[in-house]
Amino acid sequence: MQTKNFVVRNSFAGNCDAGIGFSLSRVSTCINKTPIICGREPTATAAEKKLGAARSAELSIKVNQFILRRTNALLSNHLPPKIIEVVCCKLSPLQSELYKHFIQSKNVKRAITEEVKQTTILAYITALKKLCNHPKLIYDTIQSGSPGTSGFEDCIRFFPPEMLSGRPGSWTGECGSWVELSGKMHVLARLLAHLRQMTNDRIVLVSNYTQTLDLFAQLCVEQRYPHLRLDGTISICKRQKLVNCFNDPSKDEFVFLLSSKAGGCGLNLIGGNRLVLFDPDWNPANDKQAAARVWRDGQKKRVYVYRFLSAGTIEEKVYQRQMSKEGLQKVIQQEQTDSLVAQGNLLSTEDLRDLFTFHENNKSEIHEKMQCTRCLTYAGPQSSNEKYAAAGSTLINYESDDETSDIGGFAGITGCLEKLKRSEKQIGSPLEEDLGSWGHHFSPTSVPDAILQASAGDEVTFVFTNQVNGKLLPIESSKSKHQQKKEPNSNESLLKSKLNVKPSLHTSASSSFPKSSPMMENISPNIAIKTNCSFVNKSLPQKRSCPPVNISDDDLE
Repeated sequence: MQTKNFVVRNSFAGNCDAGIGFSLSRVSTCINKTPIICGREPTATAAEKKLGAARSAELSIKVNQFILRRTNALLSNHLPPKIIEVVCCKLSPLQSELYKHFIQSKNVKRAITEEVKQTTILAYITALKKLCNHPKLIYDTIQSGSPGTSGFEDCIRFFPPEMLSGRPGSWTGECGSWVELSGKMHVLARLLAHLRQMTNDRIVLVSNYTQTLDLFAQLCVEQRYPHLRLDGTISICKRQKLVNCFNDPSKDEFVFLLSSKAGGCGLNLIGGNRLVLFDPDWNPANDKQAAARVWRDGQKKRVYVYRFLSAGTIEEKVYQRQMSKEGLQKVIQQEQTDSLVAQGNLLSTEDLRDLFTFHENNKSEIHEKMQCTRCLTYAGPQSSNEKYAAAGSTLINYESDDETSDIGGFAGITGCLEKLKRSEKQIGSPLEEDLGSWGHHFSPTSVPDAILQASAGDEVTFVFTNQVNGKLLPIESSKSKHQQKKEPNSNESLLKSKLNVKPSLHTSASSSFPKSSPMMENISPNIAIKTNCSFVNKSLPQKRSCPPVNISDDDLE
């Protein structure tokens, strides 16, 4: 069989890294592609799915005669374990009001029911995605009169007046309370505070929007977190110097702000071992590339990758679409899954209209649509809260007998391994798109990550976890230098008295920051961070005494 225009690029960044361009015209003549497409539709019958799977396998055998793939699986012998956590966060009250007002507006309803310009639909989708990040992005859009704002008429009245009284382009509020206007931002603020206070870990924050990076930078400035930033405004000659500065262990860098469009590919940020994908991209390859920045050759610590999704919103639908594309990718790979259900498209043409719906009471729309057989079956239209409350206490015995394991020992070092239910453990080593075999956590207290347990609060509604093995023995995180300075001795009463300060991220005692949570009781005394974490649930840490790092153009030249 002869082909033309054959190009193969080897890469270690992930399953989507291989750039493949070739003509399969001769292959297409041998195999009828219609059964493959029909077998992947949600409405396909069992016979059509079976035929489609058989034709996909035949196509994979023929195509793989011309494809040479190199993935990061080859580097697992030289990398430490990592855990991927899909964290579903509920919207704040302000976000919920704006979201419902937008999808119920006349312009959006007309765009759904009638044929309108594609650019208009894309503008509406982008507006919803920005709203999930933070209402500040929508406020800026309204003020600028950009396309996509036609559904936000009279929305200024929803915003708190005190948030609009600051200088132009900045929301300060009192004591940094602007972070509470976004569910995801609220969780991120606590995550950064606990990391800075309890460990010496460094973190990379990734977003598709420079406006979101601006909010990250404002949070770092207010809390005095040393940070670096790489986006499209940074010239190529300066980027490597920023990377070297972040990877240098002798420097007190803490946060690296990264634009997924400008620096999501090709950078090795091994100075950090935690990474947050704050918003999803339609292309799963972009997210995979960005998530791989810290799990690279030279990483010595355990790696934690967080994917933040706003529960019940368009972000979960985008992530579902990613999973659908990942399944389609397997057609030209020898990684066929045994489950015919997992091979089907998650979104049909009619499902695209569902983008402009809001499932406010769902803890995770993805888990709802999965009809998970490992957790309680969903019988009848009872409320989401009732279903999840029942699932938290009872599990059916429908789960297979496949061995569950604590790959990488994350649950072991957190001290929650013996307390995990079967559905909270992953099955084997599942693929990243096989969410059905991941760990399903109705409560953050069972997540094998002590920092997320302490940072979740009331905003985190559901968590998927996937532990990936790495044969390199990791260097466990140690206590932060700032915490060591604050703890001259181990007297707990002295610690509590020193840390009994006014919260710096919240305006009142009724904040959703966990005051007394049982989640830290599950932490083993031999945990890697080796510190008493109970005080973190009682108050926020003081602002760091170290100023933010600003690298001038002269320093980078």
